[in-house]
Amino acid sequence: MIHAGFHNGLRQPDQVLTIRLEHCPSTIDWKAFDAWLSEKLAIVLQARVEEAALDNQAIRLTWRILQIAAGLQRAARIPVFEPGRILSCRPDADKPGAWLGVVAVPRLDFIPAQSTYLAYNWAISLVLEMAAASELPPRPEALYLQLEERVLQPLRAALPAGKSSIHMLRTAQDRGVPWRHLGDCVFQLGWGKHALRIRRSKVETDSLIGAETAQHKFLAAQWMRQAGLPVPDHYLVLDEAGALQAAQNLGGPLVVKPVDRDRGEGVTVDVASLAAVCDAFRYAAQFSKQVLVERIIPGVCHRLLVVRGQVLYTVKRQPIAVEGDGRMTVAECIQAVNERQKDMPVWNRPPPYPLDDQARDALGRAGLTMDSVLGKGHWAPLRRIESTQWGGLDVDYSTTLHADNVAIAIRAAALFGLDIAGVDIISPDITRPWHENGAAINEVNLAPLLGASQSSLDTLHALMGRLTGGDGRIPVGVVVGARNAAIRARALQQQWMAKGHVCYVTTHAETLEPGGGIMPLAVQGLFARSVALLMNKDVGALILVAHTDELLDTGLPVDRFDLAERVAGEFVAIGAGGGTASERTDKLASLLGCTSMLIGLHASA
Repeated sequence: MIHAGFHNGLRQPDQVLTIRLEHCPSTIDWKAFDAWLSEKLAIVLQARVEEAALDNQAIRLTWRILQIAAGLQRAARIPVFEPGRILSCRPDADKPGAWLGVVAVPRLDFIPAQSTYLAYNWAISLVLEMAAASELPPRPEALYLQLEERVLQPLRAALPAGKSSIHMLRTAQDRGVPWRHLGDCVFQLGWGKHALRIRRSKVETDSLIGAETAQHKFLAAQWMRQAGLPVPDHYLVLDEAGALQAAQNLGGPLVVKPVDRDRGEGVTVDVASLAAVCDAFRYAAQFSKQVLVERIIPGVCHRLLVVRGQVLYTVKRQPIAVEGDGRMTVAECIQAVNERQKDMPVWNRPPPYPLDDQARDALGRAGLTMDSVLGKGHWAPLRRIESTQWGGLDVDYSTTLHADNVAIAIRAAALFGLDIAGVDIISPDITRPWHENGAAINEVNLAPLLGASQSSLDTLHALMGRLTGGDGRIPVGVVVGARNAAIRARALQQQWMAKGHVCYVTTHAETLEPGGGIMPLAVQGLFARSVALLMNKDVGALILVAHTDELLDTGLPVDRFDLAERVAGEFVAIGAGGGTASERTDKLASLLGCTSMLIGLHASA
């Protein structure tokens, strides 16, 4: 696998594609078209280019193709955060009326090329079809389903990264933290000594033993009980007889759940009879061979997100409910909400509000029916508990959470050695200390879902700051030229080490450690060696020596340099591109100059 490099000044590694437009509609209402993109596809044009600055319809269409293709990839949770850049757009000499656009677009390592082509081919078709349409569809349900089945599902299969990953990486991008896909949905944040590998919201610094134990609710409770943390009373059972005996020992009401599942799968609450215990056991046993029978803790579940010893937010997790308006019945309110959700792209829609027996049961326990009319501001619960499958209502308690409850959440996360943990506390009042009202820790969640609530979205920057401590970067410099470049690089290495940086120097064939010794690496080439060093947590700074024009072909290994110098003398031209050595030296200097936030390209004698 050859890693993608930076060629055209994007903040993500890029690749060059050629877009062919078979025709360009002569008249397009761009304002209406862009409004439709925003409202119906949830694609808002980034870095909007003023229409007057665009030369023709082909460029305007190409610009929107880039936006839509990037938006489709993000909808599939592929982290493409910038649309790219139009490098050229010209008439196709082989077909009158057609245009060829050459564009630079983000590229992710380990993503099949056909997945990228799929996104851009569909974006081309969609733009040309909708731009030529006499009327844009107000509710394009058929288009939604087509995109979901033929574009988004294949893209998700190419990178099944999960919902947390896209939020984590978007936040890293916003904060200027470099990142790269290492394969298998594992991403590296930062460089060198600041490098941190993540998968979804798991981080490599999590304890493997603690993570495995936290996923087994019975063992996790044993750890917490021994550590002096409050947990519910329960029994681990393997069959119905064991479940019935546990119920008799505990008394009711009870909750019955699989021992090693999450997201509310297989859970039955308020189990109050022996017959119900058997039903609940059989339901839970569909998900796990081991089942917990547990005495219910009075109160509501609250999720506390703990990141490296700090609670970043707390939400009260209430079951999904529908709000009354003083006129419609509960059933009519449910239908109205579900109808409104059809105006959203299918990939952005929350689960539909249920109109089923479970909803009727939840309503009945609240003294309501589907025919009840609720006043405005009153809510009708449609499930007994909040779950990922059905969603729910989150109420933020971050500022009113009692300090003693903060303390047990932090202790629980530390007990399992988790840098990111979702600690669930069941409490009748989270603003009061747990030891006053009988609250208990229900479970400690490895890799909690991030970005699912506004509270979570609002704390993502704080989360990233705690993980990376800043922008996750180390100083990186480059010296371009012939033999004198290596001499200059070694001098810079000494200067940077005098400032406290553990600095390495690498050419295309040799890597020097801070002490001056040669570091053997099983890769060749300046780009590959640079990537290897940026993955090495011993590296506190890095200086590249560009003896050859290799980087013109591979692209740059980083999006920006803290220092770039060109010394006298031309380097060796080994690349496939044309031009003299002097011309390619100038091209490399130009490439370095287009990297974002370059501190300076200096010339040295």
